[in-house]
Amino acid sequence: MSLDLSANASTTSEIATARQANHVAFLHRAPFVADAFALGFLPGFREDCGYQTGQYLNLKIPVGMLDNDFRNPDLDRFVDRFFEHEPQVGVIGDIYEPADVDDHVAAAREIQGSYPGAELIIVPKCQAVIDEIPEDIVLGYSRGYADRLAYEFSDPTDWRGRRVHILGGSPLKQFDVIQQLTRPTLTDDPPADIVGVDWNGIHRGAQFGEFWTANGWDDSGRDADHVTVRKTVRHSLARIREFWKSHGIWPESTPQDDGLNVEYEGSKPADLEQAACTECGTNVWRTRRGPYVAEYDTGAVCGYCSYECYFSHRHRNNLEEIAGEQSVYIPPA
Repeated sequence: MSLDLSANASTTSEIATARQANHVAFLHRAPFVADAFALGFLPGFREDCGYQTGQYLNLKIPVGMLDNDFRNPDLDRFVDRFFEHEPQVGVIGDIYEPADVDDHVAAAREIQGSYPGAELIIVPKCQAVIDEIPEDIVLGYSRGYADRLAYEFSDPTDWRGRRVHILGGSPLKQFDVIQQLTRPTLTDDPPADIVGVDWNGIHRGAQFGEFWTANGWDDSGRDADHVTVRKTVRHSLARIREFWKSHGIWPESTPQDDGLNVEYEGSKPADLEQAACTECGTNVWRTRRGPYVAEYDTGAVCGYCSYECYFSHRHRNNLEEIAGEQSVYIPPA
């Protein structure tokens, strides 16, 4: 028998407000994170990774969320990385013992001194740590593949009344946590304020041709030659966005709404390293109109002597431009 109560109108409004996140983050490398950013996700990476954009030209993505290297944590290093990247959200670290709280809070205060608007997250890994973390610091609820998940050492009531970011786990698992932490109870516990969620597990499925849906993984793209890993990830991202929107979790404002945009200037003839047409070998500089240039998500910048060579090579090799039509330079007539 459930102990949940039927919510009245005011409780329903309070719960809806508590459930709507400030951000839905996707931490990964380019080009996947660029597609997530374009869809409204908060982009980011773990401090020891980065976006790995060295192979791309003029691709600049802001750092929205910075995670710590939880396998090799170092508070001083993380603070330095935060000041270097200036993210909106930072996961300072995991705390297994109450004795380690003060050092993590001190790191948070150092960051807040220069970035008072930043959302800082500390991840408790035992029940005793939860109440030791100041209320202005967001609690990280572990739901992914961490060594110690939140539900293994705590009850939902331990998190209620606090600001919470759910770390990892598929949207279905995350939504189950959100419901546990926000629905009305007999004891009138205040709901947790869901600040954000993040998950990057869709890339692992995409490598096997599977994309995420609210009904489970769909493998219909596994044997389709035209479906790339990038397209499959992007399809999952779109499904996740619609899932969160349908449940009232998706933020009112996203990074794109706030005016942050991917800066991409497109390819140009000066980017070519060789004069031979990628398709037929003709010298691209001896044609009447000059070279057609395209940049692909593989990192390659290719030059062609004609539109026909560009289209034929791209289609036959199932290549995809890094930024759609913007990536293709077509010389004027």
